[in-house]
Amino acid sequence: MAKLCLVGYTFRGYAMAKAIERAKALGYDGMELRDFADMDLSSPEAIEGALPPAVHLLGDAGLSLDAIWYASLPVSRDGERQVELRAFKQVLAVLAEAGRPILHTRLSLRRRDGRGQVVSAGAYEDDYEAVQTTLRDIAPLAERHGVRIALEAHMGYIHDTAASLLRIVSECDSPCVTGTLDFANILITNPGECLSDVPRRFGRHAGYTHLKNVKLLPHGYDWNLPLRYGDVNYRALLHALQACGYDGPLAVEYVGTGDAENIAADDVRYLRALCEEMGM
Repeated sequence: MAKLCLVGYTFRGYAMAKAIERAKALGYDGMELRDFADMDLSSPEAIEGALPPAVHLLGDAGLSLDAIWYASLPVSRDGERQVELRAFKQVLAVLAEAGRPILHTRLSLRRRDGRGQVVSAGAYEDDYEAVQTTLRDIAPLAERHGVRIALEAHMGYIHDTAASLLRIVSECDSPCVTGTLDFANILITNPGECLSDVPRRFGRHAGYTHLKNVKLLPHGYDWNLPLRYGDVNYRALLHALQACGYDGPLAVEYVGTGDAENIAADDVRYLRALCEEMGM
């Protein structure tokens, strides 16, 4: 049976113990840790201090620690971000000691003019080369520690489309550098994307999956929606994930700005029913 994971961001603002209690009560199998009201994950030292009590609470609740979010993997052009990169490497070592959950993150490649991040529409070949230089440095360490890095398809970053993310993870070609398929994010960046084909294209390069829904509007989008509604057809996508052999967690990431517990409960019921129907 597929593992259903609740991303901590769903219960942002809650205390960690309360978020874990609600995840268990709603019927989830595990969690992705994010910052909670009483949990800071902004540095290797903070993560090292936060993980033991989190693992203890999750264990008492019968939940697994499936993933953890840590700030972006920094990409240097001329070695200018080595301090940040050293911190990222420290996090890999900490996670190896905590059962090797998935390290969910993004790449941070700053524009040459200093005005924000490079996105795929404005990326040059030397931007992709800088990314691969960083990944060639980090991948062997991730492999040594046995920690899977999952880079999230996300608006505003160089891997904001399925195509750009797949290019990055496939060119690295390490089992420990994979993509997080976030279908709503992919659709926001590229409304014409055939989402049901994305899992097949990624194959073994899909290391993690975030689930939320979205409704595209003439001037923006609305993602205050449960999974069963919106422009993302999760019945079709679960079939596609099953067909390509994806066996990672299915992680419910975001349920809008209203009653988190109500929609998170609806989402887990919906996913359970689909997974049972498909024998997934």
